This record gives sequence, structure tokens and C-alpha cells, in this order.
Amino acid sequence: MSEEQTIQDKNIKLVAHRGLSDEFPENTLIAFKAALNSEFVDFLEIDLHKTIDDQLVVIHDSTIDRTANGSAKVKTNTLGELQQYDYGYWKGIKYANQKLLILDDVLALIAQSSKSLMIEVKQPHRYLDIENILINKLKKSEFPNEKIAIQSFNQKFIKTLYDMGVPFQLGVLIDRKKHWYKKPRFKKISRYASFVNAHHSVISKHFVKKAHHHHLKVYAYTVNDTKKVDKLLSYGLDGIVSDNPNAMIH
Repeated sequence: MSEEQTIQDKNIKLVAHRGLSDEFPENTLIAFKAALNSEFVDFLEIDLHKTIDDQLVVIHDSTIDRTANGSAKVKTNTLGELQQYDYGYWKGIKYANQKLLILDDVLALIAQSSKSLMIEVKQPHRYLDIENILINKLKKSEFPNEKIAIQSFNQKFIKTLYDMGVPFQLGVLIDRKKHWYKKPRFKKISRYASFVNAHHSVISKHFVKKAHHHHLKVYAYTVNDTKKVDKLLSYGLDGIVSDNPNAMIH
């Protein structure tokens, strides 16, 4: 059986990590459009931080230094100040002139497709009232609630969203360093989340079995090696997060 048949037959969800970020500059319009045009992608995954003027911007790092032609902290600058920079040039001159996007841009873009949206909220404890700003924007959008998933490494933040009664899928990110020897507390997580998204190196058949026992779906990040796909699929997980999800099915 081919990998393509395996993934599709088992209904494994493929998540485009920051768009098709292997080929295109991450978290940019061009990377997102490529992901949404893929017949294999189920979820578009994005990262959010908050500016000093309460704009939810789509960027992975707390600074723009790595992915823009400038240097600035997101939380101490306005959207206008941050949008003066180029967020595509670092990946190659042919990708120049990509601007910093806000959540509204992504919601407008994905509303035109059949894909779902997976939002990672970065360092939510650093951003005052980010949960209310985020939820208000999502509720005002016309994007279907069932096609939105929100995740974070900060379990307290996810529990806060659950306590708010949000109508979205909620997930906890599991890192490699903290959980290399110690399994997550699946029972506790299952009280306020519906999935865990774990670094692929900590996932095993036992890991998936325990998570499923507590009715938690399991996603694996960030999987870019096709040789790892077969092994992960044999564990019975529910989704794969990749910088190049198209390659995962070949």
C-alpha cells in the first residue's frame, strides 16, 4: 500500500505548517495560497502574536529579525511600524514584497476555500487580553466554528478558552524537551482539549493509545522526512504537521 493510500484511507489530516513553508516564506500570503491550493492539505496552520496596538499578527517569533529585513519586537511596535518591512525577501529575492499579515487577512483568504484553520497562539501569557481579542475576531468572522482549531504550549491558556465556552476545537502542544521521558497528563488535558499536537520524536504507539483512551486526537509535528511517515502512521495517529505536506503522500 502506498503512503498516499495509507494517509487518505485512514483519514489522516495533513496540516500545512505556516503554509507551504518548505518552499515559500513562512506565514506569508504566498505560502498560504499555495497550501490552500493543495488538494492534499486539510488544515492551514498559522502563528499569532499581538502588537502594542492590539493587532493579531501572523508570525512565529516574538521578533521580526529572522523573517524580515529589519529588527523589532512584535509586542512593542504597532502594526503600521511592523508592516514597513519585507517578510519574503529572506527566502529569496523572487519572494520579496511579502507583508506582515493579520488574522483578518487569513480569515478572509481561507473563507474562500474548503480547508480548516489551525491557530497557534504564541506566548499568550505575555499579551494582555489576547484571548478575548482572538475569540471576538473569530466569532465576528463568517468562518465556520467547526473548522477552527486553537492550540498553544500554554495549557492554562487553552483551559481559559475552554472555560469561556468557545465553540472551537482546542489543543495542547507537547514539546520534546519536557516530555522526552515523561508522558503528558492526558486525563487532565482531556478535560479542556480535544487534541494534542506533539513533537514527532515523543510519539509512540503507547503514546497514541493513552491519548485515544482519553478521547484526545494526536497530531505529530513537524514531519518533513517521508521515511518517518510510515512509522508514525503505524501508531494510529490522527494528523501530520509538515512544512511540505504534499511530499508526505508520495
